[in-house]
Amino acid sequence: MVYELQVITQRANNRLGELINERLEWIKQRGYEVEIICERLDDDTDSLIFRLYLPDRDEGVFRIEDITYICKHQLAEAIAEHIVTAWESRLLWREIQRTCRAFPPGDKARLLSKAEEFMKCCHSSESLNLLMNFGRKSRIASRILGYIEDAPQLVVEGFITFWMQDYLTEIKFAVEVAIEELRNEKEYNDFVNLLRYFVETQPPKIQEVNLLMSSNGVFYLWDSAGSKIDDNYIEYYLEDMLFEEIDLDDVLVSILVTIAPRRIVIHENNPLPSKESVTMIRNVFQDRIVTCQGCERCGQLKGHEAGLRRP
Repeated sequence: MVYELQVITQRANNRLGELINERLEWIKQRGYEVEIICERLDDDTDSLIFRLYLPDRDEGVFRIEDITYICKHQLAEAIAEHIVTAWESRLLWREIQRTCRAFPPGDKARLLSKAEEFMKCCHSSESLNLLMNFGRKSRIASRILGYIEDAPQLVVEGFITFWMQDYLTEIKFAVEVAIEELRNEKEYNDFVNLLRYFVETQPPKIQEVNLLMSSNGVFYLWDSAGSKIDDNYIEYYLEDMLFEEIDLDDVLVSILVTIAPRRIVIHENNPLPSKESVTMIRNVFQDRIVTCQGCERCGQLKGHEAGLRRP
C-alpha cells in the first residue's frame, strides 16, 4: 500500500523536500519507507512527488490509518513552512507590483523590506510576534491538512489563491502598512530638509548653544559664556503648551531652529532619552553638533538626579 501526494510549487528557494524529510524523521525511525522525487517542470516550477510505503495490514502499535494521518499532518506542517519561507516575499512583491505601479524601483524594494518586517514583527512584544507567526503558520497547515485529506495533488499557487483568502488579506494589509510608513518617512525627511535649509540660510542669533537633558526629558539651555538662554524663546510657545497643541520636545526643536546656532554642544551626563526630538536635532543640525562626555554641569545634574532617586 502506498500513500502518494504530488506538490507543485515555485522553483526559487524550494527547500520543500528538506522540510518534509525533517518532519518525517519520526516515521522513518519506525521503519516506514519514504520516497521523495523532485522534478523540474519548467524554469520556474518544480514538482515534488512524495510516497509513503505502508504494510498491507496493521502491524505493531500504530494502525495504518494512524500512520497515514500523522504523515499527512507532518506534510501539511512542512508545506505551511514552505509557503511562509518561500512564498511570502513573492506574494508581497506581487501585491506591491499590483498596487504601486507608479512607484520607482527603489521605493518598491523598500516597501518589500518593510512589509516583510511587518509580517514577522507587527507588534512591539517579541513573544506576541512569535505567537502570531506560529498562529499564522498553524492556520495555513490546518487548511492544507483539510485539502490533502482527499486530494492527491496540491498546486501551491492555486491553493493560496483559492483556499487562503484570509492569508492574502494579511499580505495586502502588510503592504498598506508599508506604504503608509514609507509615506510618513518621506514627509519626515522633507520636513527635516526644510528645517535644515532654514537653519543654513538664517544668521545665528547665538553662536553656541549648550543642551543638557535630564532623564525625564526636561532640557536646559545656555550659551558659550554659561548664561541661560533667554526665557522669551520658551514663553513664545507657552500658550500652545498650555492648550496641549505642542509638547516640550517640539518646543526644544523650535527654539534651536529659531536660534540657528553654528554649534550645539550636547551634554550626555546620562545616555540621552530615546526621544524623537533628539533624533530630529541630530538630523537637522548634523555636523554642527558636538558631544560633551562630561563637564561640571553634567556632574551637577547627575548628582542632583542621584539624590532624587535615594529613598
